Amino acid sequence: MKKIYIVMIILLVLLLNACQENNNPLNPEQPISITVWHYYNGHLKEKFDDLVVRFNETEGMKKGIVVDAQSQGDVEQLAIAVFDAANGSIGALEMPDIFASYPDNAFRVNQLLPLVNIETYFTDQEMSSYRQEFLEEGQFFGDDKTYILPIAKSTENLYVNKTIWDDFSSKHGFKENDLQTWEGLYRVSKVYFEETGQAFFGIDGNANFMLQAGMQLGRELFTYSEDGSVSFNMSRDVAKKIWDYFYRPYIQGYFVKTGRFSSDDARTETVIAYTGSTAGASYFPTHVTRDNNQAYAIEPLILPYPYFENGLPYAIQQGAGMCISSSEYHREYAAAEFLKWFTDIDQNIEFSISTGYFPVKNEALDEKLMLGELDQVQNSIPSLVASIQATQEMFRTYSFYNNKPFEGSFDMRNLLENHLFDRVKSNLNALKLISDTDSKEKKIDELISETSFLNWYQQILEEADIILGN
Repeated sequence: MKKIYIVMIILLVLLLNACQENNNPLNPEQPISITVWHYYNGHLKEKFDDLVVRFNETEGMKKGIVVDAQSQGDVEQLAIAVFDAANGSIGALEMPDIFASYPDNAFRVNQLLPLVNIETYFTDQEMSSYRQEFLEEGQFFGDDKTYILPIAKSTENLYVNKTIWDDFSSKHGFKENDLQTWEGLYRVSKVYFEETGQAFFGIDGNANFMLQAGMQLGRELFTYSEDGSVSFNMSRDVAKKIWDYFYRPYIQGYFVKTGRFSSDDARTETVIAYTGSTAGASYFPTHVTRDNNQAYAIEPLILPYPYFENGLPYAIQQGAGMCISSSEYHREYAAAEFLKWFTDIDQNIEFSISTGYFPVKNEALDEKLMLGELDQVQNSIPSLVASIQATQEMFRTYSFYNNKPFEGSFDMRNLLENHLFDRVKSNLNALKLISDTDSKEKKIDELISETSFLNWYQQILEEADIILGN
């Protein structure tokens, strides 16, 4: 009986191994090609392409996988291209095997063409190696399946021209702590404007500011119901904080944003500080050119993202992950194998750190490990080092937030990004037409009044209700 028992165990092990081999549809003698769409440009694209070539020449060759990486432009262009492909729009390209996506776009694509549950091809042990919050970002509201695999993540930092700040803060008695709250930033910006006539600060992500304001003040902007419906939850108190520390300082001239990215404004001393993505840390200028074409070198001061004085330290969690499109089993399997390789620690930390992002596995999120990689890749950019150190502090003391995607979330994010800032731009253009100082100040008072606030608040609530069908 003992011998029979041993033989049965051996046969069972052989049978399990055979099943596992049969589940592997890849054949190195007959490689298959899979397509990856992304939005990377510049150095980010170069690094991604280099790693794809490395995969194709090593692991891909061993397993029979050839990856074809294609950039679709920027994030917005990629989102449109993927949505059109999933929708079968006239002139659209075929759906890629893998595509980079933020949750809002992945959600609406999944309604047209089901995405693959990542956990189908990843073991529990493999999934547990990723930072939990990063995985949760790839899960849709009301669905615990993981549709987006984190590839590289970012948050937002406060970037400061330390050279100007040191002189200004010393003169007025300000400390770095004054830059860590929205109230403090407002006070600093007001003093700077009164002294120089110039703005001090700019905000890169308008929607991010609003989402984080809600979390910092203990009131998430969306309410998720058990029946799957979502409602807009911007209370009057939260809206007033957003108005007072976003709209009002822009109208008063304390804040400004003239280009697509605030780092461009920092390069010309149009602003001295701004909030922006950690993925843009390498774009913080090393030199500033003034209006008279005089250039001077500056040092970076990079701090954690600001929060409200009586609020909680919350910051955004962002960075597009990768989705696998539903197709044949062997194509999905090959796509998962590439993503496993790409998010292995060695490849992932090289890609992330060299491009200003953060790796996605728990073991890789180690400051010494990241700075060690940075020394090898980009030690000539001090802003990247400072950003890593500031964000490591945030990992220890902040909570991170990204709203769950839902039907209408793509349009809701556009509403948060543009609704109030469009009002800023329109009102500032109107102020430029007023030359008389007294008349301009009177107009500013009118624009930032309680009546104007209530008018905007009612408008955004109504537009949100239309988007959400409430």
